[in-house]
Amino acid sequence: MTAVAGPRVARAEPERVTSPVLVGRREELAWLSEALARVRSGGTAALLIGGDAGVGKSRLVSEFGAAGGVSAGAAGGVSAGVSAGAAGGAPVRVLTGRCPELGAVGLPFAPFTAILRDLVRDWGTVGVAVPPGWELIRLLPELGEPARKGNPRSARARLFVQMVSLLEQLARQRPVMLVIEDAHWADESTRDLISFLIDSQRAMDRVLIIVTYRSDELHRGHPLRALLPRLGRLGWVQRTELSGLSRGESAELVGHILGGEPAASLADRIYRRAAGNPLFVEELVRADREPTATPCDLMLAGVRRLPEQTQDVLRAASVGGQRTGRGLLSAVTGMGAEALDAALRPAVAAGLLTADTDGYAFRHSLIGETLHQDLLPGEHTALHHRSAAALEADPSLVPAGRAAIEQAQHWQHAHDPARALSSAWQAAADAGRALACGEQLAMLTRVLELWRSVPDAERLTGGDHAHVLRQAAAAASAAGDRQLGISLTAAARQAAESGRPLAAM
Repeated sequence: MTAVAGPRVARAEPERVTSPVLVGRREELAWLSEALARVRSGGTAALLIGGDAGVGKSRLVSEFGAAGGVSAGAAGGVSAGVSAGAAGGAPVRVLTGRCPELGAVGLPFAPFTAILRDLVRDWGTVGVAVPPGWELIRLLPELGEPARKGNPRSARARLFVQMVSLLEQLARQRPVMLVIEDAHWADESTRDLISFLIDSQRAMDRVLIIVTYRSDELHRGHPLRALLPRLGRLGWVQRTELSGLSRGESAELVGHILGGEPAASLADRIYRRAAGNPLFVEELVRADREPTATPCDLMLAGVRRLPEQTQDVLRAASVGGQRTGRGLLSAVTGMGAEALDAALRPAVAAGLLTADTDGYAFRHSLIGETLHQDLLPGEHTALHHRSAAALEADPSLVPAGRAAIEQAQHWQHAHDPARALSSAWQAAADAGRALACGEQLAMLTRVLELWRSVPDAERLTGGDHAHVLRQAAAAASAAGDRQLGISLTAAARQAAESGRPLAAM
């Protein structure tokens, strides 16, 4: 190949911002293939893949899973797909669900709901349906709700067992690769179900489970930090940390992006600054910035080179996380579908955004996060307010079961206590119907925290402070926190006797 000096040189594909082929990762691909081979032969395997943001976890897993097949699109703002992939041997059904970033609480069972929604959509081709009356229906509110049987803890146990049964049915047809992405953002219910499925793998033939997460997000008190070592002690679970590319692999990646072999000085400079992180390599290759700029600076610089209207829409999109539905973004920006597409076309061409029939997604979640963090305080508040108001006016802008909890997060960021309390109360009810006891408790706790700052809290919830405390006590008990349930019950009794709200929980 002819050596090229830097990003200004004409390229074979001017719009290319990522490599058309996966660079490096031979050892990791071999490791994945060995695990899949064990599963094909009747063994058990679960893989936990960590690494810093942008290091290529998703690219690695998607390339491996898509070998020999094409993934179906996204579902309801949560990346999910059902594909017939093959990494050597018979075709494999790949089920992928992504945990969206939604504050400290999270969206109950988000990746599993997305997978189920795609399976229901593809019933005719998949050949396996979610039978009427199954607790799994709770994760798809648009299909109705099964008859209540017993207490929430028993129903939740049935839901978990039914997920195992569904995977077993699918695996009878062909091996299954279940991928849960971005587990560092997983809600408590999703973490519990992941743990249950991995614990139950010996009862499931031909099911490979892969979980990815950001290592740099696991602060000391992060709940996943405690779960990973426990899972790692199971004999069929393997864990790895994805490191950056080597100097040679980084140079190869630069060459694929540029369409020609890079000059040694350029390859060395990019490798030193990106430390082998593929996402940062991509940003450095296409940047026209000073040598001292950080990768995050470069992401923002890429945005600021776009038309002003495009920048405004991208800022609005960043409030919705990695992916935002077209209808919601249209409502937040006040733009029609055609105007919205026209405004975002430069961002798609620049490789910052990808588009599908339902919405837009940042090429990497770190791009959206960087944009969101760069918002001025007034912009931050206004955009969250507009997002919450749009969902309040039309909950169908997001998949069924998501509107209330998303409103609760947006109203919280918009500093509107009354609406934050009201939407948190509704989100708690939705979480309860989905048997997401931990998220129900979290939303009820938020209601209690906001209670004193909302004069008409009783009208918004339809009950007094003692009533909310009793609801929280029931949720705590259902979540298995018996001691907290006892404490909340005592607080409810005290509030009822005194006739006034207690101090914030």
